Amino acid sequence: MLLDLLLEANISVSLEESIRSMSLSPEEDDIPWNDLRDNRDLTVLFNWDPKDRGISEEHRKLSLEEETIWLQIRSLTLRLVSGLPALGHNAHPKNSEKTTENGVSSKIDTIRALLQQLDAAVNSGKQFLEKKIQYPVLGPPPSRMAGFFSSGSCQCQTTLFYLVSEIYELDTNGLEDSTVIQERIGNSFKLLLQQLTDLFNKCKGDVLEVKGGSFTIHPDILENLVFFLETISIVLWVCSYSDAVLRPCRSNLQKKKKKKKESIAAMPPVFSSFQDYVSGLQTLTSNVIDHIKGLEVNLTALKLEELSIEDTLLSPEEKKFTKTALVKVQNSYQHSIQEIGELLKKRLESIKNLKV
Repeated sequence: MLLDLLLEANISVSLEESIRSMSLSPEEDDIPWNDLRDNRDLTVLFNWDPKDRGISEEHRKLSLEEETIWLQIRSLTLRLVSGLPALGHNAHPKNSEKTTENGVSSKIDTIRALLQQLDAAVNSGKQFLEKKIQYPVLGPPPSRMAGFFSSGSCQCQTTLFYLVSEIYELDTNGLEDSTVIQERIGNSFKLLLQQLTDLFNKCKGDVLEVKGGSFTIHPDILENLVFFLETISIVLWVCSYSDAVLRPCRSNLQKKKKKKKESIAAMPPVFSSFQDYVSGLQTLTSNVIDHIKGLEVNLTALKLEELSIEDTLLSPEEKKFTKTALVKVQNSYQHSIQEIGELLKKRLESIKNLKV
């Protein structure tokens, strides 16, 4: 479902419409965590001899534990995203009775509770990865959790959800006497741009390199690009919520000044912080799109059919098979990179519309 949101929300339909069509609710957890079973047949394609090189029962248990933690992180992320449209803008700041009556306060309480659960799941994942478990060469395959952490995507997404709580607090308390909250929000915007830049830096390089008669594949670069796309999508959804809160605040502030015939003084810093943030997002996303165009050009320029593999340990038949497999990898990577690029272009267009 998270993938479905990434592919359609704020592209073909709004995030709210996507969540409604999927019947998602941040309060509901429909996964039976205590009754999860591993239905994977990890021995269907191979059988090792000697037996000690095969998959042990311990490997199965560890793999199930890893997949469960990863599923928890993804499920909590989905539920946090599904709670964003319900927050909306509070038209009655500093009126706790009204917000409780409308159910808004319970929504932010749900978001904060889910965020605590996400922190716990992330810590569990980090503790699991610290074991540095090595599965047998043919399986079970590791989850994407290690890449999620090492790319920086996890840290960035967590910062985004904490930002939601800060924006809600500003919306509830109003702009008056909110210097501390505005400073925290401004610092979060700066931190997010740095985290996203660090994530982009881990997307640089070629996914497939050919030098002489040897070749190198870098699947981690493609995976990091996927994580960047996913994270920038969540960035956009949180930005949309921030925009929904800040735009009315600015409008009301301008009306008050006009009504009192006050001279136009400097706006509260949160508005300029948000504009700088959106501007930085546009620049960064444009740079990533340019990088992806470069990857496409480099992949297209590779003539793998003409590659002369110099590995003397391979037979002519094995070399032919290797080249055939490489061409398939090349075509697959080209398709994936093109799709990522197209989705990022659509995200960039949405980001350009965010101006308080």
